[in-house]
This record gives sequence, C-alpha cells and structure tokens, in this order.
Amino acid sequence: MRQCQVASALMLAALSGLAVAQPLAITGLKKAAYGNPRWVNTIPTNAGDNAQLSCDKNTIGGVNLANVLTGVELAIPLSALGNPTGTIKITAFINNQDGGFASNQWSGTSLVGPAGELAQPANFGETRAINIETDVRAAGKQYFTVNLAGAGTAPVIDGTRDASGWSARFQQGARTGFGDATQGTVDTAGGSELDRGYSRVAGGVLYLFFAGNLESNGNRLDIFFDTNQATGQNRLRGDNPLIGGTDGRLNRMGDDGSGNGLTFDSDFKASYWVGVNCGNAPFQFYVDYAKLTSADGTVPGIAQYCGSTGAASNGVLTGGEVGAPAILGTINNSNILGVPAFCPPPTGNANVSNGSELGALYSYVDKVNKRLYLFTSGNVKTDYSGFLFFLDVGGFQTPGGKELGQNRIRNDNTNADFGYLNGHGGDGTGTNPGLTFDTDFSPTYFIDYKNGGNVENYSHAQVLRTNGRAKVCDAVLDYGSFDGGNKATPNANGQIYDVIKYNGLQGYPGGTTQPFVGLQEQDGTRTDLEANFPPFASYKFMSAYVGEPCNAIPGNPSTPKPASSIILMRMDQSNLTGVTAVGGAPFTEDDVIAVNSGLEWSIDLAELGYDGVSDIKVAGFIETVGGFTITNQVFGELPASYGALPTGANVGVASATNFATIPGKQWVLAYETCPADFNNDNFVDDSDFVLFASAYNDLIAPSRWALGDVNGDGFVDDSDFVIFAGAYNDLLCPNIME
Repeated sequence: MRQCQVASALMLAALSGLAVAQPLAITGLKKAAYGNPRWVNTIPTNAGDNAQLSCDKNTIGGVNLANVLTGVELAIPLSALGNPTGTIKITAFINNQDGGFASNQWSGTSLVGPAGELAQPANFGETRAINIETDVRAAGKQYFTVNLAGAGTAPVIDGTRDASGWSARFQQGARTGFGDATQGTVDTAGGSELDRGYSRVAGGVLYLFFAGNLESNGNRLDIFFDTNQATGQNRLRGDNPLIGGTDGRLNRMGDDGSGNGLTFDSDFKASYWVGVNCGNAPFQFYVDYAKLTSADGTVPGIAQYCGSTGAASNGVLTGGEVGAPAILGTINNSNILGVPAFCPPPTGNANVSNGSELGALYSYVDKVNKRLYLFTSGNVKTDYSGFLFFLDVGGFQTPGGKELGQNRIRNDNTNADFGYLNGHGGDGTGTNPGLTFDTDFSPTYFIDYKNGGNVENYSHAQVLRTNGRAKVCDAVLDYGSFDGGNKATPNANGQIYDVIKYNGLQGYPGGTTQPFVGLQEQDGTRTDLEANFPPFASYKFMSAYVGEPCNAIPGNPSTPKPASSIILMRMDQSNLTGVTAVGGAPFTEDDVIAVNSGLEWSIDLAELGYDGVSDIKVAGFIETVGGFTITNQVFGELPASYGALPTGANVGVASATNFATIPGKQWVLAYETCPADFNNDNFVDDSDFVLFASAYNDLIAPSRWALGDVNGDGFVDDSDFVIFAGAYNDLLCPNIME
C-alpha cells in the first residue's frame, strides 16, 4: 500500500537535514539551486528566433527608397524663419529623447562606415561632442539646400507624400542604428529612420517631407535652418532658449561650458530650429520651435511650443503657446520599407540576440540572506525590446502601512525611462484603460531589462502603490530607478555594466572620490525624480532625509545611503535552442528545459517590502521596442492560438490589454511560503497529511507544482515526502523575514 510508503518516507525525512541555503552568483546561467522550473513556455515566438541571418554590411539591401511614401510632414511659414530669400540650407537628423544621443540617420550625404561596413556607420552618440566637419563618417555635406524662389502648390498635410510637386533633396544610404520599424501602424513605431527628404515652396510656406519613421518613444527629429550666415551658430551655444520640454533639449546639444557643442559643416550656421517627436497614450505628435541666440550671444533667442496633433492628421496643432508660429505637422508611421537596421550580429554569444523568446522561469529564495532569485531562460532581442517583470508579494510593508499594488497600471507613476511604464497606464477610457492583470494579481513592484547598441544593457524599477506615488510634507518621495551601460567598456564612473548593480555610482556626479550628494537625476538634465539606487530603498532614504521639520534644508546629512547589491542582474544571450519561431521547427518541454542561459536577477526581499508569509507571484512578457506592444511571449497560461500560423498573434497594445479576459492565469507562483500547507490554514498537520497521501497514491501530478508536487517535477513521490516531513515537524508555517 502507498500509505505504508508514506509513513516510511515521513520517518526517513524526519531524520534527514535540509541543505543550508547558499548565495548564488549572478551569471545569467541556470544553477542547480533553482531546481525544477516554475513555468515552461509552449508558445512559439513571434518576436524572432535567435538565428544567424545573411546580411551585407556594405549595402542597404537593394531597397527602393523612392517607394517610401509615409513619414513626417511639415508646413513652416517663411515668416517663422525670418522671411529669408534666395537659397537656405537645412540639416536634419534623428536624436534620442533628451537630445543627448544622435543616430546615424542624417540628411545630406549619407554617413559612411569603416571598410567592410560601409552601409553601417556607427551612431554618433553624445550630441554635443559631434563635429560634422571633422568626423570620418561624414565624407560629404550633411545638409541640403532649398531655393525659395521656386513656386509650387500646397500639398495635403497628412503624413503621406503626394504623387507630384515634391523635389527630392537627399536619400539615405546608411542602415539605421535606431532600429527598424515593423509595426505598419500610422502611430506607434519601434524604430527610427530617415529614408528620403523632399521640399517645396508655395504661398510663403516651406513644406518639408521626411520619408521614414520616428520611434514612438519620444525620439526626436531635429531640424536646423541656416538662413543668416552673419548671425547663425556653427557650433551650438549652451545659452539658446529653453525648449523641448522643461529639460531644455536644445541646449542639451550645445556647449556645456567645456567648449564642446554640436558643430556643423564649416559652411553651415544655424539660425532656427524645429524639433518634433511622438509617443504617449493616446498617441501624439509634438512640435517645438526656436530662433537661436546670435552667434556672439548679444541677441537672445526665442523658443515656443507649437502644439500637438494625432497621427495622419491634417497637421493642425493644438495646445501650443500663444504667439507660436502657425506650423502644421503630422506623422504617418506605417512605413515598413526603407533602410533596414544594422546587420544582426553573429549568434551564440553572451551579449547579443537577433530575437526574443521566453523559455522557462525558475525561482529560488535564499532564506538565510533573504533574497529572491529569478532566472528566465531564453533571449531578449538586442534592439532595446523590453522584458518586463511585475511582482505581487501580497502587498508591501511601508512606514505608512501596507500597500496593495496596482491591478490596473496607473499613468502617474514615476517618469522613469522617459515615462515608459506610464505609457502602459493608458488614459482610463474604455478603449485605453491601462494594462490590467488577472483579478488575483496586483503587482507592487516593477523592473525591466533592455539591451541594444554596442552591447549596452539597462534596467529600470519602480514601486507600484494603489493610490500613486508617496509624499511626505508635499514632497514626492518615490523615485523611478535605473542602472546600466556598456557591458565591455567602462562608463564615465569607471564601472562596466556586465552585471547591473543599482549601486548608486551614478549618484556621484563628480566621481566616486567626491562626497555623496544624494539621489541624482538620470542624466543631469531631467527634472523628474530618478535614482541609481533601487526605488524602495530610495524612498526609505528620502523619508529619513526629509524627516521633520518639513522645511529642513538640505535635509538630514547623517542619513545613510542605501546599501549596495540590493538588486543584481545579468543577461547571457548564448541560447540558440529551446523555443523556436512561429512556423519553425517543433519543440518540446524537454527542449525548453535544456536551455541553461538567459536573464538572471536577484533582489533583497526587504526591497520588495516582503512580509515573510505571503506567496510571491510574478507576471512578465516581452514587448516590441518603442511600440508598447506585448508579444506572444508571456509568463503563464497563454492559449495555444497565440502561437498559431501565419505569424502568431501579439497580445496587443499594452495600455489596452486586460489579462483577465484571456483564458488562464498570466502569472506564475514564483515562491510559495509554505508549500506543504495544502489546505492553507497556516499549519502543516494531519489534515495536510491526508491530502498529501491521496496525491501520493496518484503519483503523477496533474501539472507541475500541483497539490502534493512540492518540488515541481510533475510527480508526487518520495522526494516530495522529504520536504513535507520537514514542514510537518515544524508544524507552523514560517515567517522567513524573522
């Protein structure tokens, strides 16, 4: 009888000791301590398999750029440019959100890469360090000319190029270093490219059309106009008017006081600037304008926000400043043609991947050091696709009481990563209510991972409170947190980000030899609260720092800074097997479990505000870059139809997704605080033994981690008895934080 075996196993287990938990090194590789997976993916990926692709870095692949008919369309009154006559010069390029990292997508003569990679010039990077005249990538002129004496007819402003009336001014020859757009929608896009430029003049208005895409994450198209050689700036000053948001993104490109500043071709002197970007939910296209300060600094400039509009609109902007130029503009982001992205790197190395897939999720709790470890086998595409984690620890403990998290993501969380998470919060409308989880899942903590560029990786984290960010004395104390950088080359602070550490080194603006000056903004220009320490630790630091009285300045100087190594994270992209693409080779659960590399991270349980007795649940998924679109790579019980041919369905736009309407649970139980308490009464006693014995008789569990299958191997057998016996002897379910 199996009952006799039960008793024997209990006696045997009672005499055996359990292994002492040991800390794990964060390597991106699976370890024995993780045991059996908490979840195994069965859905083929529609986000690309990590396979080697044939690609020639010397060409853009024979695409016909004249066939790109959609992009950014602008109508700029010549009065906004000082009513110039004759011929003017224009340069345009794609930049990042704050203006501090320029792409390789420029107007004029295409940039050129090194021998063997002629069509793949590197992104310029730091904008204020660029000197177009001397940079080896800029063999020709990075501007185009427009003769204002020409007379044409006004086009229809809608983001689609009219069939006639336009004059082509430049054509792109460089693969885009800011990602290829593949969505095909008029609004959101996951990449930026500047394929071709066109102009026409009619009725005192300069019309410009830039074929291509602008990523809907706030990346910018910066356009400078040379209309007056006598007063224009060849090297951007640092005292141009503040514009492009409260961060002053125009000056982010200029001299920071060290004699740098974006320097144009020697015969180009900028007098005016128009900057456009797009994103948010609901989607908006934004236009900024500035007349630059005179080159000698004697005549101050003027800056105005012109307003915003939707995608593929008639170009009329609303919400702008009174007196701003009557610029028209819109975007149609549906292009999927044009220049491709960089050739994918060779596969099978730790730093880069050509696709995204989730394999299996493993977890481990170090009860001695009170840390949670999570390992997800697979890959994350090296184009800044997002791998998002949401943790529900049953509410987290704070000095102000227990917080219960956000079943529906709010849109007023911290603005970390340029409002990335807030873009999931929607606007509360019926069609865009905000990302909503299963009814029994309310995350209290968010953390993500992204990698791209020159083997760079980053992470962002936030605490998620039911009623929004915490305040003390009307001061917002919840920080959005970030960390990361190049995995191979030391950053300015001397750190290599092979392992992301959230250790606060970027909180030393003068270097680590200088005094710690508190929690810092992300790049020194942003005004929103963003820290380089983990978010809950930052909150506790600021709570103690502000203290009482509320007007204490600069605060309590004896407040200790957060500890190091609260969060550790590393990605190993070596995997070439496991989950395959939709329509690819079939794979089994054993194939997925055999994958040993992926994203590994650990976190101090105190950082989660963990109470020591609640279960820990985790939800997670891969998102397309920039588009806030959840792919079919999702933790939990996603229906098999999401992996069906021809392409596998995406879950959809994040802010419009409600997981409660999708069959199954889209979360995984990462840690069960008392797995032998089968009847959930907080005791492991005879009533649990009865349930256990019944499951033991069945032997095969209905699923991994089902009742009785304490170790998650799919069987209820003697190995489970060993664990059950230890819990039975202890009787009371433990509080692991005590």
